[in-house]
Amino acid sequence: MSNVSNLGDAYHWSVAKIAEAFSLNRGTVRKRLLDANTPIAAMVRGNPVYALKDIGPVLFAPPTLDEGNDVQDPNKMPPKERKDWFQSENERIKLETSLKQLVPASDVHREMAMTIKLITQVLDTWPDKLERDRGWKPAQIAEAQKAVDEIREALSAELLGAEDE
Repeated sequence: MSNVSNLGDAYHWSVAKIAEAFSLNRGTVRKRLLDANTPIAAMVRGNPVYALKDIGPVLFAPPTLDEGNDVQDPNKMPPKERKDWFQSENERIKLETSLKQLVPASDVHREMAMTIKLITQVLDTWPDKLERDRGWKPAQIAEAQKAVDEIREALSAELLGAEDE
């Protein structure tokens, strides 16, 4: 390391001195300083020097969760972290399934199909029951059938919208 003639210069280091002190590659240090937009404290013999108070957080701070949550994106993780992430996700899914907080899609589809079948059976027979049991006239039955058709169309549109998602 170099000699310090001014006490204030002891806290202003070059990229090479930072890399040597922390056993890092100079390219890594330079990239991290540039990425964090670290201010240059001074110029010494044409080279920038950085204040230690500015470089410490840049080099050793944990990654932040900005930029669209890149830390949680498995495609941007190192291999070991990606493997650990997928294992933890598998364990989370198993736990949620065992606690009945997560239901397999096939079960959801089966239950939805049974529910829709029951609803459509009621809607199909409702105008006939009104005519037979309540003595409704054909004009009233036509209005009831029109309402039933609107309900069925709305239900169908909602199911198709949910399927697309």
